[in-house]
Amino acid sequence: MAADACRRDRMLRLGCHRPEKRVATQSRHRAATGLDNRSPHAVRRRNPHRRVAHLEPQRAALGVDGLRMRRIIGLGVAAGLIAGGLAIGGAAAQTTVATDEALLSQNGQAAIADLRTCLASEDTLNVYYLIDSSQSLDRLDGQASGTGSDPDNVRAPILANSLEELGRLSENATVNWAAGFFSTEFSAEIEWHEWQEGGPEELEAAIEEEVPSGYTNWSAALKGAQDELAGRSGCRLLVWLTDGVLDLPDGEGDTTLTAAERAELDGLCSADGAFNEFRSDGVVVIGALLSKTAPPTASSEMQRLVEGENAAGEVCQLHPMPDAYAHGAFVEADAPDSLRRVFLQLGAQVGGGFPRPFDEDGSFWIDPGVASFRIILSGDWTLHPPEGSEMEVATAAAPSGWMEYDGEWTIDVGTTTPETHGKWRLERGSDDAPALFLYSGLAIRFDDTTTIVVGADGEASVTLDGQVLTADGTPADLSGLDHTLTATIVTEDGAPTQPFISLENATVNSANGAISIPMPDLGEANTIGVEAKIDPLVTVDHGLKLAPVTTQKESVEIVEPGDYPRVTAVEKVQDLIGARGEAVFNITVEAPAEGGEVCFEDPTIDSDPAGRDAGSWNWDVLPSGCTPVSADGEQFTVTAGNTTAADTDVVATLPVRLFAAESEASPDVYPEQNQNVPLAFHSSHPLNQGAIWPLALLLLAAGVLLPLLGLWLVNRLTAGLDVDNSLQRGAFAVKVQPSGVSFVDAPTSDTALSERFRYVTATEKVRVLDDPDVGRISPVVPWFPLIPPWYRIQPSSGRSIAVARTASRSGGSGEVRADGSVRFAQLPFDGFWMLVVSDAELARTQAGDPVNGNVVIYHRASSDGPAQYRERLTLITSDTKLRDAVDRARARGAQGATAIPAATTPAKNPGKAQPAAPARESAPADAGPPPRPGSGASSPGSPPPRPSGSQSGSAAPPPPPPSRSSGPPPRPSDR
Repeated sequence: MAADACRRDRMLRLGCHRPEKRVATQSRHRAATGLDNRSPHAVRRRNPHRRVAHLEPQRAALGVDGLRMRRIIGLGVAAGLIAGGLAIGGAAAQTTVATDEALLSQNGQAAIADLRTCLASEDTLNVYYLIDSSQSLDRLDGQASGTGSDPDNVRAPILANSLEELGRLSENATVNWAAGFFSTEFSAEIEWHEWQEGGPEELEAAIEEEVPSGYTNWSAALKGAQDELAGRSGCRLLVWLTDGVLDLPDGEGDTTLTAAERAELDGLCSADGAFNEFRSDGVVVIGALLSKTAPPTASSEMQRLVEGENAAGEVCQLHPMPDAYAHGAFVEADAPDSLRRVFLQLGAQVGGGFPRPFDEDGSFWIDPGVASFRIILSGDWTLHPPEGSEMEVATAAAPSGWMEYDGEWTIDVGTTTPETHGKWRLERGSDDAPALFLYSGLAIRFDDTTTIVVGADGEASVTLDGQVLTADGTPADLSGLDHTLTATIVTEDGAPTQPFISLENATVNSANGAISIPMPDLGEANTIGVEAKIDPLVTVDHGLKLAPVTTQKESVEIVEPGDYPRVTAVEKVQDLIGARGEAVFNITVEAPAEGGEVCFEDPTIDSDPAGRDAGSWNWDVLPSGCTPVSADGEQFTVTAGNTTAADTDVVATLPVRLFAAESEASPDVYPEQNQNVPLAFHSSHPLNQGAIWPLALLLLAAGVLLPLLGLWLVNRLTAGLDVDNSLQRGAFAVKVQPSGVSFVDAPTSDTALSERFRYVTATEKVRVLDDPDVGRISPVVPWFPLIPPWYRIQPSSGRSIAVARTASRSGGSGEVRADGSVRFAQLPFDGFWMLVVSDAELARTQAGDPVNGNVVIYHRASSDGPAQYRERLTLITSDTKLRDAVDRARARGAQGATAIPAATTPAKNPGKAQPAAPARESAPADAGPPPRPGSGASSPGSPPPRPSGSQSGSAAPPPPPPSRSSGPPPRPSDR
C-alpha cells in the first residue's frame, strides 16, 4: 500500500519519501548513468504530450505568431516556475497564500515586464537555478528530525516541472539551463547545457539527492550564480530559492544578525554589490522565500536585495535604479504547498496574465478584448458560462470541450468569440481561494528598418513602423480597448542611452493595430534599440485591466532620407475632359549626389464618385519602367484617361518605389522605400457651345429679376399704415364761403369739442383704412420695386376730396389725381385732415356760392388738454384758400372723374382698421371725457345727429380762442 501511495503521489508531481531507494538513487546520479531508467521517475512523470496538448490552446491565446508566441508562454511557465499538485498525506497542512493582487509589488511587476519584453525579441533563454540546501530545510530520511521548512522535498518536483515546461517552448527556441546548491558554500552542481528530454528528471534527482546541511551563505551563493551567468547571450533569469536569512558559520543563529552578517548584507545591497551588478547586466532575479522557519527579518532583507526596496521603504544603493537596469521580483510562501501556488500565480503573470478578483458570488466579466483567462485552483469546482451562450456547464469531474484543464490546478479558456463574452461564475467545492488571470493575447512587432515618409510636397521624415498582433499573428482590432502607446530609444549603435530617449507622438491605429512612431534626428547613429509598451490596456465595457504589452527591438537600422531619390513636385497641366481627353501631370524627381532609381507603379483610384470601373482607366508614365535618376533630377509625365466621361472630382494615388545608389549592393542596409504621390483632377463632359449663350442669358436674367422680386417682396411686407393707440378722429360739418370756412356743428366748449374726437383702433401695418366720411386710405406698392411705395386716398362714390393735407397749410397737401384720388409719398397722421364735399353739392352750387361739406380731422392726442382740439379747428378756419380748392374739385367733377363703388358705411373687414364714427350733437359744457372704444357711448360708424339750428343764412361766427385745460385728453391707456 505504501508503494502504491508513493507511486500515485509521484504521478501528481509531489514526490514522496522512499528511504529504501535512497542509496541506490544517489549512486545512480553520482555515476551519471541512465536517468531515464529510474523507475521512480518513470512512474512520477506525467505524459509530456498530454501537458503539451493542454498548453497549446493557451499558447495560441497568449502569444503572437509562431515562435514569439511560444517564447512568451514558455517564460510564463518556466520563469514563473509553474508546478502542479495536491497536498499529500503527511505533508504540511494547506495554508492560505497571498491573494493575486498582493503576489507582486510594483517592482515585482516591473520584473515580469522586463522578462516578457526580453523574450519578445530574443530566441535564447538562460535559466540558472540557485537552490538552498542548508540544514534548516531538513528531511525525513533518518538523518535529521524532519521539522525543517521542506522535510518532504516538495521543492524538487516544483522546480523540475518548471524546467520540463520551459523546454517545450518551440523547436526554434533555445533554452539553456544549469543549477547550483548553496549552504555554507556554493556548489555548481549541474553545468550549462541545452534543454533536452530527461533534463527535468536530472534536476529533480539532484535536488532529492542533496542532503541539507550547513549554514545559509547568501553572499557565496549569489557570487557563484553571478559567475555562472556572466557572458551568457540572450535573456538571463536567476531563480533563487531559499528558506532563511543570511546565516554565516560564526553567527549566533538564524534569528540574530551579527555585525559581520549585517556587513555582508549591506555589501550585497551596495552600488557595486551583487544585486546591482545583476540589474545592470540585465539579469532578472526571481527570489522565492520559503518562510516556514525563517526569522522575521528574512522577508524584508530578501525583498530589499531582490527588488531594491522592501515594504518598509528600506532601499539599496542606486535606488531608484537607472532606466536600463533590470528589475527583480520577490515572492514568499509560508509552506511548501503554498509555494507551489505562488509559483503558479507568478507563472501566469509572466505569461501575460493580469490578476482579477472574483465577485463575492464567484462571478466575473469577460469583455471583447480579452483573449483568454486562466483560473488557478484545486479541488472540486463548477464553471458556468455566460447565460444564453449555449455553452454547457463544466466541472472538475466533467471538463467541457471549450476549455483546457490539466486535471489538477489550471483551467484555461479562450474568449475570442462573442458567445464567450459576458458574465461567468465559478462555484467552489472547498475553501481554497482561486486566482483568476486575464490575457489580452497581444504582442508588438517592429520592422527591421525605419521607413522614409515623403509628403506630397516632397518633404521627407523618418518613422518606425510596427504592428500589434493577436495570438494567431493577424493585425489586432483594439476598438474594444482603451490603450496608450509609449516608446523609448534604449540604445544607439549598441550603447545604452542614459536616460532613455522618449519618442513623442507614437500612435497606434485602433482599427488595425498599425503602429507609427516619428523618429527624431539621431545624428550619426546607424542603429537603435527601441522599447515599446501599451499601458494602460483596459476593456471598454467593464474596465477590465489587462497586462501591459511590451516589446524591445534591439537593432533597428536607421535609413536616412537623404540617401534616396524622391518626388518633390507635382504639377497638374490639365484636367480630364470627355472620353477622349487626358489629365496630365508633370512630376519632378530629385536625387542625392550618388543618384538612385525610381519605379512608378500603376496608380490606384481612391475616389471617383462616378463609380467607373478601375479597369476603365488608362495610365501612362513617361519615361516608363524603373528609371535611374542622377543628381540633376528627372522629369516625368503622367497621363490619365477614361473611356466613360463623367462630371466629378477624381483622387488617385501614384505609388513610387525608391532605391538608393547602394540598395542593390546592400539591400539590408538600404532597403526599398516607398512614396505615395497624390493625384487630384476634375473629370467632365465636353461643353455644348450652342447652349452656352442661352444659358448665360437665362442666368443673367435670373440674376437681375430675382433681386428685383426680392426687393418688391420687401416693399410689400413693409408697406402699411401704422395706427397707434393715441390716434383720434373727428368729423365736422362745415360751410365754405368766399370769406372762409366756418364749422357748423362744432361745440363752443373745449371739453364738449374733445368729446367729438374718438380713438381709432390701434393696428400695425394695416393694408386698408376705410373712413366712413371719406373713403378708403391704403398703401400702394408699385410693380417696379425701385419706385418706393406711396399712399392713396380714394373717395367714396358721390364724394370729392377738395383738400387733403398732412399739415395746416398747403405745403402738406397731397397730389390730387385725375381720378379724384389723392396721392401722398408719406402719410403721417399727426396733422392729417381732409375737406370732403358731395358731388351733388358741387353740382348744385357755382363758383362764389356757399358750399356745405365735411372736415375729417385725424389727431394724435397729447397732454395739452382739451384746448388742443380747438387749435386744430382754428388752423382750418383761417385757411383762405379752401374756397379755391372747392372750385377745383367742382371743375374735376364736371370732367367726369371716376370713383370706386359707394361704400357709405364700409363693411367690417378683419384686415382693415375701422375709425370711430363722429358724434354730431353738441355735448354740454360739463360733459365728461370722450367715451372709450367698446363702451356704451355711441358706437363707431353710427351716423352723426343733425346739429341744432339752421344751416341756412349767414355763417356762424368763428369759435372763440381755445382755452387751456388743466387735464390731458383721455388716452387709450386711461379707458
